[in-house]
Amino acid sequence: MYNVEHQLRELQLIRCSLLPGEVFSFVLSPEDTATWSSMLDALDSGVNGEIELPAKGTSLCSPRFAVRAPSSPVWFEAQVPEFGPIQCSNVLVRGENISRYQQEHWQSIVSQSIAEVRDSEFPIYELFSLHLLPRLHEYDGDEHPPTSTGTPSEIHAHRPENFHVLLTSHHLVSVTKRKLMKGWSSDLHLTGFAKVGYPGLIYAEGDKENVEEFVRNVKAMNWLALRVRFVEQVDAPAQTANTGDEWVEVQKISEVLELMRKKGRESCITNHGIGSSSSF
Repeated sequence: MYNVEHQLRELQLIRCSLLPGEVFSFVLSPEDTATWSSMLDALDSGVNGEIELPAKGTSLCSPRFAVRAPSSPVWFEAQVPEFGPIQCSNVLVRGENISRYQQEHWQSIVSQSIAEVRDSEFPIYELFSLHLLPRLHEYDGDEHPPTSTGTPSEIHAHRPENFHVLLTSHHLVSVTKRKLMKGWSSDLHLTGFAKVGYPGLIYAEGDKENVEEFVRNVKAMNWLALRVRFVEQVDAPAQTANTGDEWVEVQKISEVLELMRKKGRESCITNHGIGSSSSF
């Protein structure tokens, strides 16, 4: 395999797996940024996953990029290696006004995480989606982990935030994936549904932390063109759309629209061009 193709595949996985608010950007010269962005955009919109690669012999730098999480003073820069396994030198910790202790702390996390993904087919993708970005979302910029404040009654009186998520993929056929998602929805006390076939749709609702864990679990599986359409807070739990299982499977887009209509959230689907005149 021409290694540029593998690099593009990994960059596509990283970019498509980002949650709302997370930002991907190349850290290259304007000319190299334009070249890699053009190839990556062509891959996203290509037919049957075909990639138009530059001619062999063309000078092309290895892609370096940055990923940031919303409101985090720390972010990461990474270089997709051309050959051999990922090394600690491929990933750098960056930050705004962070201390030396914080720098060393995050670099240690990077080193430990790299050891866990080094044998993966797409190690940079797994490093960010399964390790670094989830940790960034938990980080508030303090030197030390936060502790709970307030009286016990105040702490227990806190009501969890209610969130929902919509993910789409090229298809959802695998029985294993479907069983896993149903199991996760039960373990995490989520309601939702999966639309199987072509395309695949996944919708879940519940406490914020449980929804985020569900998203991480789903992203950890192998997908073709998985996209997180939104992960956002909703004011109150929607009215239950069914009286049986709290996780259901449907076969048609029309069934998806009916479920969301009963929840009062049909626009959450149609606003993304699903079930409307817009293309999926």
